[in-house]
Amino acid sequence: MRQPVEARSVPEAPPAAATDEFAPSTQIASAFDGSGIEPAPTVATFLYARLHNFSAVCNALGPEHAAGFVNEVRRMLTEAVLKLGGEVAQRRPDSILAVFSNSPEDKKPNHAQRGLHAAILAVHDAVQLAQVVASRPECAGVPMLSLACGVHLGVAELSRRAPGKVHAVGEAVEVARLLEVTAMDLGWSIATSAGTRVASAGRAEGGRIGSVSLPDNSFIDIVEVSGLVARPGSKTPARVFEMLGESLVANQQARKRHAPAAGSAPVAVPAAAAASGMHFLIEGYRVLRKIGEGGMASIFLAQAAEGGPPQVLKVMRLDGAVDADGLQRFIQEYALLAQITHPNVARIFRQDFSVANAYIAMEYFPQGDLRARMKAGPVDFATAIAYIKQAAAGLGAIHQVGIVHRDLKPDNLMLRQDGSLALADFGVAKTISMKITDTGDGDIVGTPYYLSPEQALGQPVDARCDMYSLGVLAYELLVGRKPYLAGSAQELLHMHVHAPVPLMPPEHHALQHIMEGMMAKDRDNRYPSAQTLLDDLAKLGL
Repeated sequence: MRQPVEARSVPEAPPAAATDEFAPSTQIASAFDGSGIEPAPTVATFLYARLHNFSAVCNALGPEHAAGFVNEVRRMLTEAVLKLGGEVAQRRPDSILAVFSNSPEDKKPNHAQRGLHAAILAVHDAVQLAQVVASRPECAGVPMLSLACGVHLGVAELSRRAPGKVHAVGEAVEVARLLEVTAMDLGWSIATSAGTRVASAGRAEGGRIGSVSLPDNSFIDIVEVSGLVARPGSKTPARVFEMLGESLVANQQARKRHAPAAGSAPVAVPAAAAASGMHFLIEGYRVLRKIGEGGMASIFLAQAAEGGPPQVLKVMRLDGAVDADGLQRFIQEYALLAQITHPNVARIFRQDFSVANAYIAMEYFPQGDLRARMKAGPVDFATAIAYIKQAAAGLGAIHQVGIVHRDLKPDNLMLRQDGSLALADFGVAKTISMKITDTGDGDIVGTPYYLSPEQALGQPVDARCDMYSLGVLAYELLVGRKPYLAGSAQELLHMHVHAPVPLMPPEHHALQHIMEGMMAKDRDNRYPSAQTLLDDLAKLGL
């Protein structure tokens, strides 16, 4: 008599399944007795598993041995499903879609536990099979077999197509398929939705986390399955659970041995991911919602796996739409910014790659930007001066490491809960605001209100161009309007180059020389650094 699944010795190779083992399980069969019943929405757990490098092994084995290999894969993919009370919904030579459910009479559904348990056993069997295949001389140099599994609890329509077969369609099925792609892309053995792991009542150990975008632009939190947890009072030796965990790791390592070299880092969207409709996935973060869109980056609010306050993820797709220069700016400027620790510069937590994306994790500002504050009402004199000084301090910090912002404006100055101000949006945003478009109808898109004369003339820029932009911002904060207004983009550019520095109103006459030092048309006559501006303000007692 065979041992129970949990107690069976892990290294043991299970005997071939008997024919009747492929009959439908009682859980599904009882719910869909008869062939004429219409598909019914059912809450169940769906497992999709696929053995990668299957075709390469078949080709290496040749016709004489390939048939036996195919039959062994079929047995391997099926046995764990049937032993855990699952039903095969679809089976192909290298993959299986399985359904785990409970009957309506069950007071305590356990289909999530069984689905995850089956996935773990399938990975263990796949590792054993991979080792046998790799030992064959004809398979030398062939990529190692590895199994990727996606497990998701949700609603799908289940119906009986013929005796012994269940047809499953619906969003939950597609999510399980997507999670298999995700597991492969992230180098995990099993990826499951966070809700499925919670429903497993602690039977599945969790590893790394992430979020994946679905085709409808919603997000689902995902968790790596890193082991099986014994039931309370289980008599199964602890070594069995250790070996299952070791198999999950070995399966991942087999995949890494044949992964692309580091030099060929993610530069294209994986074909499987594109086919699945996946927009992006980021390991180590739970994506909460999308909060913005830039020219080359999408902006998301996310929660890091290690906890703490929410962070902002700026995500750039690494596909044909992104040129090499844009990616280089995205990486290099933020690498410099990560070295800056200054209260008036937005904090950068991480810059990395995840599958088909480059991303930057940075500080989140729930109070929004300075533009929103200015629109809300007049800014009093003391607050305006405080904002100007903080912006100057932030500029000084980035100028010291050789960064020129080039796009200073209220939209890029962020406010914290305590009212302090921080400089943000480097590199990516600057290319957006440099685009000047006149619609011909009086509406100017991307109007360069804060552009320096040298930028308007297309000349090389240095830190002094940021000082000019700060002068424009300072005038707007103190006076309540922009220094130059025009009917077209070209006219506005001409004013930046040729119009005199605007006069301050009588109440701010003492600041006129400050304005001259920031907005001089000839950059040689401007403040050479942010610190010299701060020194002059200090001399005025500000």
